[in-house]
Amino acid sequence: MKFRSIQTRLIQFMLAVTTIPLLLSLIITFSHTRESVKEQTVNENIRLIYQGATNLRNYMNSINRASLSVYSDSYFLRNLALDPDNHRVIAELYATLQALQTGMEDIHQIYLHNYLTGQSTQVSSNLPRREFRKEPYRRIEQFGPGPAAVEPIHEVHNYGFPRRPADITDFKVITFYRSINNIPSPEQYALMAIDVKLDSILAICDQLYAKGEEQLYLIDDTGSIMYSPNSDEIGQPFADQTLLNEIAKGKQGYYDGKQAMVIYEKLDLPYAPWTLVKQIPHKTLYKNSTELTGINAIIAIFALLVVIFGTLWISIRITRPIKQLTSYMNQVQTGRLDVDIDVMSPDEIGILSRRFRNMMDTINNLILREYRLELANKTNQLKALQAQIDPHFLYNALQSIGTLALQHKVPRIYSLLSSLANIMRYNMRNSEAKVTLQDEIHHVRLYLELQKQRFRDQLEITWDLEPESLQAPVPKMILQPIVENYFKHGMNTRDTVGRLSISSRITEEHRLVVVVENNGTSIEEDRLAAIRRMLADPSGYEPRSGDAGDISIGLMNVLMRLNLYTDNKAVLTIENAVPHGVIVTLNINAWGE
Repeated sequence: MKFRSIQTRLIQFMLAVTTIPLLLSLIITFSHTRESVKEQTVNENIRLIYQGATNLRNYMNSINRASLSVYSDSYFLRNLALDPDNHRVIAELYATLQALQTGMEDIHQIYLHNYLTGQSTQVSSNLPRREFRKEPYRRIEQFGPGPAAVEPIHEVHNYGFPRRPADITDFKVITFYRSINNIPSPEQYALMAIDVKLDSILAICDQLYAKGEEQLYLIDDTGSIMYSPNSDEIGQPFADQTLLNEIAKGKQGYYDGKQAMVIYEKLDLPYAPWTLVKQIPHKTLYKNSTELTGINAIIAIFALLVVIFGTLWISIRITRPIKQLTSYMNQVQTGRLDVDIDVMSPDEIGILSRRFRNMMDTINNLILREYRLELANKTNQLKALQAQIDPHFLYNALQSIGTLALQHKVPRIYSLLSSLANIMRYNMRNSEAKVTLQDEIHHVRLYLELQKQRFRDQLEITWDLEPESLQAPVPKMILQPIVENYFKHGMNTRDTVGRLSISSRITEEHRLVVVVENNGTSIEEDRLAAIRRMLADPSGYEPRSGDAGDISIGLMNVLMRLNLYTDNKAVLTIENAVPHGVIVTLNINAWGE
């Protein structure tokens, strides 16, 4: 009784109308904020990574242009073919290489191998030096097929020369290789290698991510890491093969991984096939939205507490006089008809109490004079009413019971009672001989809902209804007898789950086809033959021993009503399904033509 009180229901109602909107607001706000933050962050970082890739592309192009500057020296190619011991030739080669080495701040040293004379030259901040070799220290073919290629990050090469005390080799560089050809001839005169410090590359990459919250990688086409927030990873293979597979799909893009949002952009240089990859962890990506949701949750909890305390206070003010009036009624129930009802509140409860007191006064005045007569009359009236129960009364009673079930929070009972009541209402619509297929399907759904409650998981129902077919007119009550036959004669839940399928469609000939199929017990062949004979000639067929009995009666009734409303143009067929079950097919004019 405590849980059915007005106070409890008022509290539940106030909690529901407060909590549900707040929760929906939190969920929608959180979802919308996450998507907005995600979209905004992706767009901003796509632009940022594109700009970073452009800066790296421009930087590498500047190194490429610097390597091509030797062609602008009219004496350079000629000197490569002259006597390597000529001091003027040596001085001019040194001057050209030193001008290139000092022209860019990040160039650490330059190595040149002359294929024509076999002379290898090294130019750095120290004194240049040379020696004669058959082969260069490295070949360009090791790093790319074109006239220019880049060797991934490595320790500074000594290029085969003896190490000197002044040499600085304790840092990493990339090496840009340039094949020096006798243009326009493809004949290769020399190979030039330019060691480039990583300072500019690191400076560009450092501006593209927030350290400690995001990760940025520069990866070459072999999967080797050119840049990483963790310096120990530089030069190591990239471990995330899934990410490498995603990068291989396109020039640029992004995808949402399990742990982070990934954005990438390829430099698309033939000599530097590198890719910038930025990873934004979900924790960082959704940090602001999470904080905002937390603030909203605190506000919602505070509002909920205010509602709870306010509801308690209001409910007590309402229920206290009700409880007092209930106490008076309990005294009346014990036989004290002269109880003094003292509730003077000006609200509706006070009015109800005063009306109750007036009613008790009236009862006291009339009870001695009319009690027995009234009791007899009421008894006779009750008996008369009980004798007049009809389907309308039963329908209304079911609705009342369903409402009571809903009030007591048993929605399933209410749903089943509503289904039964709607079935009765559908049956009582005697003025309607024809209905739409949609109405007939709705009636069958209600019937199956009651059967579903009975069989629960042992019954599965499948619907395949074309929307166009639902507006076709059909005689009322043609589907339930067919469906009901399955539960009477065919359903067997001991061996398998019962399955019932109902489908409808409109053919090209404008005919309505309804198929009811089940996986129950198949009809014996002799009984099936008897049913088919009856359906083929309803007027001349007489049941014989072994015929189908109840099954044929129901189908015969359906077929007769179909023919009545379709000018004998309806077709009803029945057959066994494979491996077991029964299929009943109705084929009638779709629009009663």
